[in-house]
Amino acid sequence: MMGSVDEHFVTILFTDIVGVTALFDQRGDDPADAVRRTHFDALRGAAGDHGGRVVKSTGDGLMVAFSSAVAAVRCAVQMQQVTAAGPDGLGLRVGLAAGEPLPDGDDLYGMPVIVAGRLCDAAEAGEILASDVVRQVAGTRVAELFQPAGARKLRGVADRVATARLEWRGGGVAPAPEPAEPTAAITVVIADDQRLLRAGFRVILDEEPDIRVVGEAPDGRTAVDLVLRLRPDVVLMDIRMPELDGLQAAERIIAEPGLDTAVLMLTTFDVTEYVYEALRIGASGFLLKDAPADRLLDAVRVVAAGDALLAPSITRRLIEQFGRTPQPVSDGTVPPALEELTARELDVLRLVGRGLSNSEIAAALVLGENTIKTHVARVRAKLGLRDRVQAVVVAYETGLVGGRNG
Repeated sequence: MMGSVDEHFVTILFTDIVGVTALFDQRGDDPADAVRRTHFDALRGAAGDHGGRVVKSTGDGLMVAFSSAVAAVRCAVQMQQVTAAGPDGLGLRVGLAAGEPLPDGDDLYGMPVIVAGRLCDAAEAGEILASDVVRQVAGTRVAELFQPAGARKLRGVADRVATARLEWRGGGVAPAPEPAEPTAAITVVIADDQRLLRAGFRVILDEEPDIRVVGEAPDGRTAVDLVLRLRPDVVLMDIRMPELDGLQAAERIIAEPGLDTAVLMLTTFDVTEYVYEALRIGASGFLLKDAPADRLLDAVRVVAAGDALLAPSITRRLIEQFGRTPQPVSDGTVPPALEELTARELDVLRLVGRGLSNSEIAAALVLGENTIKTHVARVRAKLGLRDRVQAVVVAYETGLVGGRNG
């Protein structure tokens, strides 16, 4: 059964079957189409085996979305294996990229989709090319499959993209890297009032060489004390806990000067009523407690790297919340809270507030994506913001977006 993908930080996989045109010339339409359908069925089957959602068919290939980078990598390998085992002489090329695509009905678009498609185009038959982001998010679980493939200039992408090649055939596999030193591991505190759930999370996380659980807390007050003492990279924070609820505990942690712990909120239910407050205080994202193990590991790595883990639907809810609330209306002057920003930084913040990605802002302002990343980083530093979601909040609260300035 095809998996359901909560489209926020996902891995996109593109495939393209090589040799179909020649097959039609050699065998004729009906026999060749039967072979093509057999291959497509095998590719769809592989996607389903690994929890992927087939977004669409693209000529002689598929576009598939995965919640887990590891699942996408394993699916790509299985797809190559089933294609190579066929007697018809067809090849398969695959491109993988990870990021936050934008939804359009059942379709997805945006930079991760573009990069995955371009990497598929650049691959040879029998080759899997992935953006280096996929390698980083997948972590050590499939590290032995990756070989560096250099930075590539891809059509439609302003900056060169660091890539890796997946060695899927038997033999010639890259040796597994040495386990990371304990000091290099991502440190995690788990805060939840359910002992069995804490134990389950610990088992999953402690199996990873690059992740180390350093503490557990049964309530919000203990969680705050542990985090202030241990200063972990990430805290998994249940929303509903005794003594001090997760939102109050998160607010105290995030407000602590000099503490860089990322807060990942845990929930078993729809988060609508909590989204606005959690994002205002600086939570890095939300994770369902029943999420698969690969999803948990991806989430920890993503927020530890400083990225927000938010579905576009959550960002939309945030913007809708501001749309229902009267915002300051500016007379065209720069809001006092933003006077420190340059004109270009104001332009960037305004587009961040409208929900645009770095690549879309770069296109709108005719600048390189690295330049936009630099501007976003400067805006965050000047305004004391933890991530771009807080930047959305500031853009609306000051009237830069939503009033006459918007």
